[in-house]
Amino acid sequence: MRHYRYMTVLLTIFGFIACHQDNNTTGKTTAAAKFEPLPAYFNGEREHIRTGSFSLHKTVTLNGVSDTAHIDGTDSTALKDLLKPFADIDLNKPSLRDEYDTSSLYDPFSGRKSVIYKSKGKQTFPSEVTMELDKNGTIQQVNVHSYTVNMVYEFRQDLLYQRNKNIRIATYQKIAFLTPKEIEVNVAVTPKNRM
Repeated sequence: MRHYRYMTVLLTIFGFIACHQDNNTTGKTTAAAKFEPLPAYFNGEREHIRTGSFSLHKTVTLNGVSDTAHIDGTDSTALKDLLKPFADIDLNKPSLRDEYDTSSLYDPFSGRKSVIYKSKGKQTFPSEVTMELDKNGTIQQVNVHSYTVNMVYEFRQDLLYQRNKNIRIATYQKIAFLTPKEIEVNVAVTPKNRM
C-alpha cells in the first residue's frame, strides 16, 4: 500500500512538471516551430542582396508588352517592394493553424532536402509552398503557388525565388465581364564583380 502512495505522488509530480512545461511555451513559439518563418527569411535575403554586390536586371511583361529596367542592389525600397509578395507569406499565422500538410524528401547523396507545405483546403492562400534546402539547411529555392476562383473572380499567382540567381512573379487576374490581366516579373540577380 505504501508503494502505491509513493507511485501516486511521483506520477502527480511528473504530471505537474509536464503541464508546467507545456504552459511555458506560447502558442506563437509552437506555431513558429511548425513551419519555416518565411517573412524573416525574405527580410534576411533582402539584407543579403542589399549588402552584397549584386546587380538586378528586371523585365516586366504586362499582357504581352515588355519593359526592362536595372535595379541597384543597394536600393532597399526597391528590394522591399520586389520581395514583398514572398515576405507576406506567413504560414504560422494563427488563422492558418492546421491548414497545411507537410512532407519532405531527402537526398542522402547530396544532403539536399525538399520541403512541401500543401493546403488542405481549396482556397487557402497560398495553396502550396515548396522549398529546396542545401546540405547546411539554407534555403536555396522557394516556389509558391496561389489561386482563388469563384463566380466573379479568378486569381492565380506563381512565385519563384532562387537565391543569388532569379526572382519570378507571374500573376493572372480575371474579373467577370472584364478582360483578363497577366503580368510577369523576371529579375536576374547577378554578382557585380563576376570573374
